[in-house]
Amino acid sequence: MILFLLKLSICAFSPFLVAETIPKPAIRVRMNHGIFEQASNIVAGLVEYETPRIRIPSTQQCFAEGCVQIHSFRVTSFRQPSLVSLAPYPPNQMLLRVQDLDFFVTGSLGGSINVILTFPVSGTVYTSGRSISISAYLDLQKSVDDRPYLRFLSCQIDGGTIDTRVANMGLFTDTINTKYRGQMTSQTRQLLQEAICANIHRLTQQHFSDRMEKFPTSVSAKTLVEMMLKPSSKSGEARFKRSMPEMTKQRNTPNDDSGKSAGMQDDERKQRDADQEEEQARAVRLSSDEVSRFFNYNRLKHLFVDANLLDAAASYDDYSVGMSGNVFSTKDQSPNPFLPPFPYRLPRSSRERMLEIGIAQYTLNSMLWHAHRTNSLLFHVDSKTPKIGALLKTTCTLDEVCLSDQIEEVGQKFPDRQLELIIRTTQPPNITISKEKAIMTMEGRTLFFLEGTREKVGVLPFAAKILVKINSHGSTVKGSLKIEDFRFLKGVDFFGLKVEDLEGFKNSIKGTMENMVNKALDAGISLSTEDLNLPLRLSSPIISLEDGILMLQANLDLYSTLYQDTPFQSFFFKYRH
Repeated sequence: MILFLLKLSICAFSPFLVAETIPKPAIRVRMNHGIFEQASNIVAGLVEYETPRIRIPSTQQCFAEGCVQIHSFRVTSFRQPSLVSLAPYPPNQMLLRVQDLDFFVTGSLGGSINVILTFPVSGTVYTSGRSISISAYLDLQKSVDDRPYLRFLSCQIDGGTIDTRVANMGLFTDTINTKYRGQMTSQTRQLLQEAICANIHRLTQQHFSDRMEKFPTSVSAKTLVEMMLKPSSKSGEARFKRSMPEMTKQRNTPNDDSGKSAGMQDDERKQRDADQEEEQARAVRLSSDEVSRFFNYNRLKHLFVDANLLDAAASYDDYSVGMSGNVFSTKDQSPNPFLPPFPYRLPRSSRERMLEIGIAQYTLNSMLWHAHRTNSLLFHVDSKTPKIGALLKTTCTLDEVCLSDQIEEVGQKFPDRQLELIIRTTQPPNITISKEKAIMTMEGRTLFFLEGTREKVGVLPFAAKILVKINSHGSTVKGSLKIEDFRFLKGVDFFGLKVEDLEGFKNSIKGTMENMVNKALDAGISLSTEDLNLPLRLSSPIISLEDGILMLQANLDLYSTLYQDTPFQSFFFKYRH
């Protein structure tokens, strides 16, 4: 029994088991020099405004001859510091430096001095500070409710000279200055240090910590999607190029010996292709409402990304914080099967921006896993869906493209009708990210209905493997998409056709999707943040893919971010309840 308890206690306190339970970050944010340069300018402005308003408390100084009370301190003059800086300081702190500050402080004194007899005295205290330097050390912490704030660690006057003397004390003036000037200077230095540091602490809490507390501890997946889709008042609607699919007229089955489509030999079909090319050149507007018809992102409102602060680290050049990045659902409390990366470090980039955010593929796969388990990955295509909806007509004229061009049985059984699709996943999609490319694998089912009814007319189970390559050119993302594998699985029920009969239809779908996406990626997708309703004031964004990481780099307007009218909390949490 004793041996059993001993083994149990060893296991309970095993460092290996403890290490496994320590949360590991899957999102890392690195703040580079530009952010601290802006923060330094903000602090410099605050110092300029607040220095004349420093509140110095009353004090009492005692000598062998008696005690005097000093009160009514005020800064009568000062010279701005030559340098105010806020910079990262290893291993995980920030250093606020105020250098080369001059000031002149006056105060009133009153009390009594005992020289044979007790004499009441009054007068003035003058304190001058020249080339004063102040250093304050802070670090990033979180409160009991996981709100980030700047913790004030230490503060001191570590440079310059301070001199204190009294005046207007009559016969005692020279005696006090000669005998006790050093003692008064030392005590006044300590008093001023406490007052100045208290003022710096108040400023950092009021202008930084109080605003940081509004940062979200979790972010709704629905909000993230809507934020990307909903245009700002300045930008209007997002613009995309029309990419009409290229479908062959006749189904290409193994029994097709000609190798050519008869329709492709017709002049009418050639004219149709020419009209189609002209149509591709037109620009269409794709609003968030149109996107929501295809994918109702309200279904993601129960998914949240945990932005809880886990660690912080600093070098002399940057300051980085690690956030949880775990995804949780209010509908499903099951833990996801993935493990966060460890150790997790952001790679260095030659195109360095002020702010760098690395999202591990762990977070993306966790979100897809929870979305699949809660049946949130549901896509709907009907006649109102841009670009694709028109293709779901069962029959059409010669100058149109429709489903019966590929599968005649559809038009024969349901002439002059419109189909609609419901696409849902049957396995959680998975993303693997490497340098400049990502591979997504997924399995799902496509259900075909007669539009406006609940009459199901077909089911196509499928599996796909998609390769996406992206690279940034300035603030424009270009790339390519290739469907490396696309096949129909067991359980096909589509107008009595076998999987082999759908080979041409399958290849057309594959070609259509590749063509449609590649046209958009080849033209480039603008990442202008003017089109995004972000609480962070970002500019010059860059998106890139690194090994296991989705990287977002951007410049940040820190002043607008901290002092904007719309607070973080109302933005990120307006959909939570």
